[in-house]
Amino acid sequence: MKKKIILGYDFLKELGGLERVMFFQANSLYKLYDVELIFSYISDKTSGKITKELNLNKNIPVKQISKIKSEFLQYISSILFPKRLTKIKSDLIISHSFMYSIMAMKSKKINNTPYIVTLYHPPNFLYNTSLKWANNLPRKFAYLIGLVFGNYLRNLDKKAVKNADATIVISKYTAKRVKEIYGINPTIIYPVLAKNFKVIDKKEALKHLEKFNLGKPYVLLHGRMIKDKMPDMAIKAFHIAQKKLGIDLVISGTIEEEENIKRLIKNLGIEKRVHILSRVSNEELVSLYNMAKCFLMSAPKEDFGLTPIEAMACGCPVIAWKDDAGPEETIIDGKTGYLAKPYSIDDFANKIILCLKSKQNKKEISKSVNKFSEENIKSKFLKTINKLNF
Repeated sequence: MKKKIILGYDFLKELGGLERVMFFQANSLYKLYDVELIFSYISDKTSGKITKELNLNKNIPVKQISKIKSEFLQYISSILFPKRLTKIKSDLIISHSFMYSIMAMKSKKINNTPYIVTLYHPPNFLYNTSLKWANNLPRKFAYLIGLVFGNYLRNLDKKAVKNADATIVISKYTAKRVKEIYGINPTIIYPVLAKNFKVIDKKEALKHLEKFNLGKPYVLLHGRMIKDKMPDMAIKAFHIAQKKLGIDLVISGTIEEEENIKRLIKNLGIEKRVHILSRVSNEELVSLYNMAKCFLMSAPKEDFGLTPIEAMACGCPVIAWKDDAGPEETIIDGKTGYLAKPYSIDDFANKIILCLKSKQNKKEISKSVNKFSEENIKSKFLKTINKLNF
């Protein structure tokens, strides 16, 4: 009989880097273990699309921990009733959030169930005093909770991480922060690069992009357009660079700051040079990366950054900040992209100009991210699981 592993997280409502890592872990474990995904809240509107897009094995159950339909009430109940996981039989728990680490710790105490903490970054509501990340109601609520009960919850968080049987982080940058806060040396396992991101034939790429009518060469800004990702800095840098280059800007992804972005574009007088595509298909995204002259990564202090390695896998050089964060672990400055002085819009613009005036080797850029392949990441992840001997 296979041993059972539960992977838990607060919400299943959006497709981001965390969901990609979590679902990849589940798929990697499926053939060897009985795997189950558990969430405190599952959005009926988006969960089906997410599981389909991330190719979650159809035999892996996706469950909500209780019948409460309110996202807000689910968050409250997770705080008030941390013993909920103890009622679910399992041989190992893999937590992907602060709350599930607390519940996993309770399960270990009561049921002697080992657990792994997957840390993307230390919880913002406990260790980040900036309000920029609190861009929706649950995050604003978490921020208030952190203000009122911060000391107690920080102690609880540190206890949960230190008592874990293993802690996984997604970059050396995150490992350094975890060492400073928790005093432990975690296992670094990078997020996986999906196989579909690769250099493709130019004709194939142009075919997928026909409907967008992208006449001029362009630079690409893709991802979640939210305030703390600072898309405005990339747009302002493009505004400077385009005066010397005669290029366009393509913006795609989940654009939550669309009104502010459109207002900025209008104020800069570059409406005719910017194409806002919003969400695109996987085929269209691969084609956008392949045809872009460079990819703009303006998010500060990114713990890892999946979009830069996706772009590089498609032979597209990346412009990012030289701020000692995740992108510095993936971008080879001057070869696979350029790192700008943080947070200088002028230098970011200069790096765009330098990149477009330099000759780029698409095959070499693509080859540089081979270490993030599914085979390599899966192997390291399973070795971490096997070390537990649970």
